[in-house]
Amino acid sequence: MKYFYELPDSLIEEQEQFGRDIKQFVMGHINPIQFKAIRVAHGVYEQRQNHTYMIRIRCAAGGINPHQLRKVAHLAETYGNGEVHVTTRQEVQIHDVLIEDVMKVITELREVNLSSRGGGGNTIRNILTPPTSGVDHQEVFDVDPHAIALTTRLIAEKDSWNLPRKFKIAFSFNEKDTSYTQATCLGFLAEIRNGQKGFKVYCAGGMGAKPMVGNLLLDFVPGEKIYQVAKSLKRMFDKHGNRKSKTTSRIKFLWKKLQREEFEKLFFLEFNKIKDDASLDLKIVPLENGIEPTDIDLKPEKPTSEHFSKWVKRFTAKQKQAGFYIVKIPLRLGDFLKEDVDKLVDFLTKLPQEGNNTIRCDRAQNVILRNIPERYLGNLFNIITTFKQTLVDFAPFVANMINCTGASTCKLGICLPRGLSDAIRKSLAESKLDLDELDGFRLNMSGCPNTCGMHHVAHLGFFGKVGRKDGNMFPAYNVLLGARIGFGKTQYAKKYGEIAAHQIPSFVSDFLEHYLARKKDHLDYYEYLEKEGIDFTLSKLEKYNQLVPTLEENENYYRDFGAKKRLSLSEIGTAECSAGMFDMIGVDKKIINKNLKVLNEKMDSSDLEKEVIYQLIFSTARMLLVTRGLEGRTPSEVFEQFRKHFVITNLVSTAYENLLLLAKKKDLANLLLEKKKVIDLAGEVLALYASMDDSLRFKKEKMVKKS
Repeated sequence: MKYFYELPDSLIEEQEQFGRDIKQFVMGHINPIQFKAIRVAHGVYEQRQNHTYMIRIRCAAGGINPHQLRKVAHLAETYGNGEVHVTTRQEVQIHDVLIEDVMKVITELREVNLSSRGGGGNTIRNILTPPTSGVDHQEVFDVDPHAIALTTRLIAEKDSWNLPRKFKIAFSFNEKDTSYTQATCLGFLAEIRNGQKGFKVYCAGGMGAKPMVGNLLLDFVPGEKIYQVAKSLKRMFDKHGNRKSKTTSRIKFLWKKLQREEFEKLFFLEFNKIKDDASLDLKIVPLENGIEPTDIDLKPEKPTSEHFSKWVKRFTAKQKQAGFYIVKIPLRLGDFLKEDVDKLVDFLTKLPQEGNNTIRCDRAQNVILRNIPERYLGNLFNIITTFKQTLVDFAPFVANMINCTGASTCKLGICLPRGLSDAIRKSLAESKLDLDELDGFRLNMSGCPNTCGMHHVAHLGFFGKVGRKDGNMFPAYNVLLGARIGFGKTQYAKKYGEIAAHQIPSFVSDFLEHYLARKKDHLDYYEYLEKEGIDFTLSKLEKYNQLVPTLEENENYYRDFGAKKRLSLSEIGTAECSAGMFDMIGVDKKIINKNLKVLNEKMDSSDLEKEVIYQLIFSTARMLLVTRGLEGRTPSEVFEQFRKHFVITNLVSTAYENLLLLAKKKDLANLLLEKKKVIDLAGEVLALYASMDDSLRFKKEKMVKKS
């Protein structure tokens, strides 16, 4: 059976340690912030309901074989909400998993060669390709094998799991750049030069709250050498990335800080060491597409209905392999029910090689099938039209609308774009617009400024915000227009205003009606925007913003689509995806400052004062251990590691060594006698932290190196 990446030998040990960490957390022995940093790197996110989790599963190049998909669906039904969710990073997720079941899911995923490792946190994330790579008529060559080989190599490396921030990689197979290689940390654009397959290399792009377009890093690199590129950028990022600030820690911010000349200098310092090392070259194993079925237990079905003909036109395309088809399964909100997965898998496993190379997840949260023999399209149509969560009765444009989960599960979500997506679809269904004319049009929405819904690359995009009328909050969205995607053309959508959530379905219908009526009068969508569309949008937004009712006039307006109560910010929490062990520095810093304040006040009990002093020296000793890659799991380890790495090395004064020995023995009586020295030690560690640069190097260290 073929898989889309190989699990490293180190994974079992890492997952077993994670299981122990879960038990320690449940028992109250691990700080929740520390546990968050541990679990998100394993692709485990806490949802809005406490102790309920989402598990994100890596699907390199969007690939998952039928047996794997069946297992994920089984786990979703057994431990989650019964749905497999397809994401905008071509992965699958299981939602509503209880903490006591997390390891059961992870262990069973391993049985079918799937892993959630790197599904979140400051790690190497899922590597993307176009979902039709290998079967597309317009591709330069199939980039899937490169993404698969690179995934296998990178997830086996320890330093892939503790970077300054997340590291995203994408491949595109032609200059249309449908995987957005200029909108990600590291992008590879396929090119054949002098008969050799290789890539143009882009870096330091990204969306998010501060989007930036990527920059050309290498004009050409042979296909087997891409690991050397990825490894060099990873090393350079690990050494020089900003670990002190979550908001400016991505590779794009490092480029902005260093500027091109210094960034390239540091990259090539790493790359030149290994670029000619043939032992690091990737072994690229081609994937087989278009294998002719021979003796299989499947009789062709031939529907003759108009519905079937329309489905073929809308959701299928001929592969470059003669006699085979690509088929899109348009999922409502990216959700795939267990019973529908089983029906699909029962069909696919009858194809050659048990359908191993038939399934891809796409960035529009749909499932793309490949290598479907033309004579079995009818069989597949008869299966898909029984699915409960598909949009086969709509134009492809509707199925391609992208939305994140928003406030329904995400702790950062403000609005509910899943509900908005349903409302837009209902409004369009009631219109008489020819939505088949919108093939390729991107309407994307996110529940907050983060770009999980990819609003920055939309033709028409929305991202959630809070609207206010007479001091009362209502769900609203910013409105964006006009993203361009393509080699040398990439431009992000621009913001043109805002609108209340409940006005968006009508606004979308108005906008699309206006555009479709004038589409033939313009060379393309961008000329339409320039000459008419932007002015139309601004006038419509002004009109709709004047129609916002007061709370007394319409309370429902202040409640989001599908919400049971009025909009509130009380449930918004801290980001899950950016969690890292370095968050513990902030935790310890707060504890230190709190205990210093307490010690400056008169205390009635010496026993209480002893405990405060012990808490102070413990947090002082632990605070900066993470900068050395250390994680003391017991107080004794914490004090010994701090002594070894900070006191003996003279980063803090050796005069404090005796304090650490007292703390290690938990000699609270003698620690109390050394109260002033404990306070002084805390002050020295806080000063050391203040001298730390973005790469976690201390001023004292740099002075020693210079001398």
